[in-house]
Amino acid sequence: MNRSHSHEAHDGADGEETASKARRSARLAAYDALREQHPDMFVNPPGGTIDILLDPSDQERVARETSELAVALGFPEESGDIGIVYRDPYVRVLRDAVRFPSGRTGTYIRIVPESGAPGAAVLPVLSDGRLVLLHHFRHATRGWHWEIPRGFGAPGEDGSEAARRELHEELGCDAVDLTYLGPMSSDTGLQAGHDELYLGRVDAAAFQDTPSPDAREEGIGNIRPVSLEEFENMLLSGRISDAYTLAAYGLARARGLLRPTD
Repeated sequence: MNRSHSHEAHDGADGEETASKARRSARLAAYDALREQHPDMFVNPPGGTIDILLDPSDQERVARETSELAVALGFPEESGDIGIVYRDPYVRVLRDAVRFPSGRTGTYIRIVPESGAPGAAVLPVLSDGRLVLLHHFRHATRGWHWEIPRGFGAPGEDGSEAARRELHEELGCDAVDLTYLGPMSSDTGLQAGHDELYLGRVDAAAFQDTPSPDAREEGIGNIRPVSLEEFENMLLSGRISDAYTLAAYGLARARGLLRPTD
């Protein structure tokens, strides 16, 4: 390699290192800002087994070690970055530096809703006792699912407001009455926070079983009212597998809020 090429390679390496440092610094700055806003998300509770490492020197060491391992396995160097490593209008992805019970250190990923508000799901029950299901095409699984209305919470919105909004957007009608069923953690191994589950009573006379254009745009192909017996048969046959629908049904059943269709 001649001298000019050597300088170019050296300058290129320096540029990459500078860019990497800037990227890591920005991700940690966003992480620290989130920690100031929501310190409860970074607590190491007594008796907890996996501690979050917040000392900058620990974070730097873990990031370096994790990056080296990632590169050795064929993954990008930034796979070891600590901080907010992805963000969009819906979610933030955090990579924490952590210490495991054995003393070994490493990283853990968490997904945090961007709005900071809980999402909500609502089990619609018609005044004649039938339950309402949506046949929803979901991108993540590339398949159709029978499920209940649900969605992300909007900034400043509480769970009941989110539930009423989702019911109206996806079912095209409003709840006559809304009953809180309980909280739900959809994936405790990955997602921070919780969502809220509700049962919504709907006037059968106001119910329409044809999806609106907006509902179809979201992937809803069919709206189907079913008896409690038919709903439970769908559960037992595996036709209903959505976690929100299963949890809402279980809570409503345990609270005695569901009755056989007349």
